[in-house]
Amino acid sequence: MKTWQKVGLVTAFVLLLFAIRVYFIWRERHEPIAQPKVTEPQLTQDEMVLPRKLYIDSLESAKVLDGKTVWVQSGYTLDYYPYTAHRVDFAHKSGVLPSVQALEIQDIITEKVPAGLATRVPHGDRQVFAVFKMPNNDKEYATAIGFIQGTDSTYYCDQIFYYDDPHNMYKFWGPKVWAAVDAHHPIPGMNELQTAMALGLVQQSESSDIGNRTVDYNAGPQKWSVTFRDDKATTIKQE
Repeated sequence: MKTWQKVGLVTAFVLLLFAIRVYFIWRERHEPIAQPKVTEPQLTQDEMVLPRKLYIDSLESAKVLDGKTVWVQSGYTLDYYPYTAHRVDFAHKSGVLPSVQALEIQDIITEKVPAGLATRVPHGDRQVFAVFKMPNNDKEYATAIGFIQGTDSTYYCDQIFYYDDPHNMYKFWGPKVWAAVDAHHPIPGMNELQTAMALGLVQQSESSDIGNRTVDYNAGPQKWSVTFRDDKATTIKQE
């Protein structure tokens, strides 16, 4: 075999190896990448309920509540007062509104708050109040829903009210649970949301493991301690 033929064979062999290498690189880059299997978190029925928001941010937009019925979402956090002769009677607090209490809104007003009055809503220059009646009660009351400071204002309506009846929103809880919620008296088997609906948001716990911890509740004049396992109340103590 002549020299030039030997050189040609070697060259062809090298080119063949190069072509094979290029092919495998091409195939590797064009093969579909195996995607890791991702397990989608399963939402509970409770988590699928999204309370409606109104995004109230002014006195004018708060007037949309006039004539409407709302339900207390932020249970046992809202002080309320008699409303007589178009004035809030700060000297005679009526109490603290319990969870899920229905309120029939009569008006939205502003009033200057006494300097020494303890309240969860900042005083500002003036506080904004929802004037309301309760079902089967003709008396008018007022509770703070925001405050005005200079040209700025802050409203907490979306945090303190349900705009739709929670009895319908969480109808799947069943009559036994709802009877306990409406009585503000927890029963074994209730989860943390149901218990908070009964006893309010004034609560504390040494653990952040929701559903597996002991939570202390301050439901107005009543204090409770509830222990949860697998998000079910197992031990209930009224202090």
